[in-house]
Amino acid sequence: MPRFLIRGEEIRDNLAVLAGENVKHIRRVLRLGVGDEVILFDEAGWEYHAKIIDGNSKEIKVDVFRKFLPHRESPLEIILGQGLPRLPKMDFIVQKGTELGVSGILPFNSRRSIPKLSDEKIIRKMGRWRKIALEATKQCGRNLVPHIGSPIDFTEILAMEFKDSLKFILWEGERVVGLKEVFDISLDKNRFLVLVGPEGGFTNREIHEAKEAGFKVVSMGNRILRSETAGISILSVIQYKFGDLN
Repeated sequence: MPRFLIRGEEIRDNLAVLAGENVKHIRRVLRLGVGDEVILFDEAGWEYHAKIIDGNSKEIKVDVFRKFLPHRESPLEIILGQGLPRLPKMDFIVQKGTELGVSGILPFNSRRSIPKLSDEKIIRKMGRWRKIALEATKQCGRNLVPHIGSPIDFTEILAMEFKDSLKFILWEGERVVGLKEVFDISLDKNRFLVLVGPEGGFTNREIHEAKEAGFKVVSMGNRILRSETAGISILSVIQYKFGDLN
């Protein structure tokens, strides 16, 4: 069934009213009408099964007949710090990261980042990325939309506190430490912060700064992966090793 995000307080006495883009999607795209069923979900993770009972071009009224708390979220908290790649690739990373259960995505500018965004363009892109995350959340059955942060500088993300998290940075220049070595000594972890560089990768200085900030430098093997491939790959590996991708 189609899924729509609402606020929990919008449901009163088992009734809810959908408006805005939800109405357009229900009427023009899905062509649903009275008697058809939909699924609603809120920011707290609750899911509601409902039936359309009335509607017009501005709002759709639904009767909620079931409320429950599904278990589709990952048991892990994974934050993906993504060096800004060329912008179409960021759309892909946000979409697939959401499907793979990421808790949040923090875009950052590093020395080799290619796109240099104006404040106006940042606002537009943030709206687009958050919409992509919402649509991916609906599609994959999640009820919690991952947080998509505003782009920050690499030094800022290094300074952020991620208590009790395994923090590591992927770097093709690492020749000793691989994922197996890091994961084998971190079997009790359920919080992760992983940094992936832009197309040009990280500089030696940035890797040194990350080490100083407590990040483990890790290789993903002998092949050099594209930025978008590395991010999706590491999320998949973490979910398989520690989470619910099984």
